[in-house]
Amino acid sequence: MKPIRIFIFFATVLLLIAILALLMPDQGIGISGDYRLHFINLYEISREDTLDKAENVKQLLAESFVTDDPEVDPVVDLFMPAESVSTPTEPVITPANKDSLQKSVFRIQFAKGGSNLLDPFFHNLDDQKAGISMRTRILHFGDSQLENDRMTALIRYRLQKHFGGTGTGLVQAIPLYWGSMAYKQDQQGEWLRYTYFGKRDSSIKHNSFGVMGAFTSVPLATDGELPMLHYRFNLSRRSGRCDRIRIFLHSYVDSASVIFQVNDTIADTLRYISDGFSEVDYRHIGIVQDLKIYMDLPEGGRIYGISFESYAGLQMDNIAMRGGSGLIFSRMNREQQQTMFDQLSPGLILLQFGGNVVPYMNPGYYQRAFKRELQFYKEICPGVPIIVIGPADMSYREKGVFHTYPGLESIRDALKYATLESGFAFWDLYEAMGGRNSMPSYVHTDPPLARTDYIHFTNLGINLMGEMFYNSLMLEYNNYTNQRRSN
Repeated sequence: MKPIRIFIFFATVLLLIAILALLMPDQGIGISGDYRLHFINLYEISREDTLDKAENVKQLLAESFVTDDPEVDPVVDLFMPAESVSTPTEPVITPANKDSLQKSVFRIQFAKGGSNLLDPFFHNLDDQKAGISMRTRILHFGDSQLENDRMTALIRYRLQKHFGGTGTGLVQAIPLYWGSMAYKQDQQGEWLRYTYFGKRDSSIKHNSFGVMGAFTSVPLATDGELPMLHYRFNLSRRSGRCDRIRIFLHSYVDSASVIFQVNDTIADTLRYISDGFSEVDYRHIGIVQDLKIYMDLPEGGRIYGISFESYAGLQMDNIAMRGGSGLIFSRMNREQQQTMFDQLSPGLILLQFGGNVVPYMNPGYYQRAFKRELQFYKEICPGVPIIVIGPADMSYREKGVFHTYPGLESIRDALKYATLESGFAFWDLYEAMGGRNSMPSYVHTDPPLARTDYIHFTNLGINLMGEMFYNSLMLEYNNYTNQRRSN
């Protein structure tokens, strides 16, 4: 090819890229879930980042007890009785004064006249601690900020440490996100996973996806070998210890069986499982370190979730839905969800959404749509309190200056109004972390608390967010116990 043609080719390509860059919105274009395509111009490269809230973020971290590991004990656990606090050999992070930290706790907001919303849940915690009741459960739904047990893990660990309980709670048979710190997993057979959120498989014509919004298809036996799920638990972690395994499944025919092999010994076989939706409940005396679950479903079936838990104590489930906006629950099979919710019997529900609709959805529409979802929960889980956790700050960069995404505050307000109008509670993660334009300081602090996509937190950062919410919840619990003592 002649040099002039090569030059014309590259010049044309560069011109097209330049035109695309000029037409690209400042906040970029969403391409999948939370990911965005964005062009960086020379002005952005040459100009220094604007970070106006770095000192506030450093102060938050200095007043915290978190590390990358959600199961590291804090030096002081706020608002809990002194006799329940265990002191490690050396501090993780130098703590701030307890009184000053209590003042900095960002409060949960309640609907007018609804400040006692959480009392039934707190009452259950007290009964559980006193041995009057056996268990309670928190379902924590959210988008990709929660993937792989993030944020949930710290809240779960701290609550279980004080109120009892072990285990991770609900997980998918084939994980959506690999890398659990509680166990390692492999499997035998051709398992397939399907989700109602994100990109749906058009071959699935039904809408029975369970409370996790996903299910795993159970394969048939091949060459006489049953499909099998294999777990090796990390017993050094509280989340890695369980003595009860519950499987929520759907068999296509009668006479299905599930075989549990614990520590290389066949421990139990649960037979005669009927067709349709069922719960298989296996309880083990002793330590479950190595677990194999063989599924003998003659015509196959679905697994809606497996729960690793303790027979007594608090359970907390991490249910992350990448790309989710929290608007799918009322569209899935209601009867099947009702049955599964009844079996799980939650005492508290957390809904953490909003980031994935910025800036694409009209706030007024989102408020009405989310309110319908809250009404669905009112009907399907009557009397169960709900705390909605709003989105975190999200930033894009224009000419070297970071900006909060347009419409984020409007979406946050839509969530808040829908929640409070429905009689539930709202925790404002956006304001708790510092509000407008706070995310860049989380990215650039040392150590980093957020990733360079300016949307997601690092493990340290999300643990900090989890601790902030935990402290807010415990402040309400502390107020509840003080009021009970005074009555």
